[in-house]
Amino acid sequence: MPLYEYTCRTCGTSFEKRLRIDERLMAQVCPDCGAKGATLRMSAPALVGSHATTGTGDAGFCPSTGAPCGCANAIRN
Repeated sequence: MPLYEYTCRTCGTSFEKRLRIDERLMAQVCPDCGAKGATLRMSAPALVGSHATTGTGDAGFCPSTGAPCGCANAIRN
């Protein structure tokens, strides 16, 4: 189950909850003050591994910096 971040509109407390996707927009109760209706926060996704790869196993070169890169835009030689 995904982990969602919320902020209480009443006291400003930030908290996380593991919920099913269909539960994420339901009113959430603040664990500190008990107020209902916390705001769902947008957060950056967690990335696993040292860098993104294209799945080919070989790194190309970044078109912006020229450094070795595994992104989808990398120029392969």
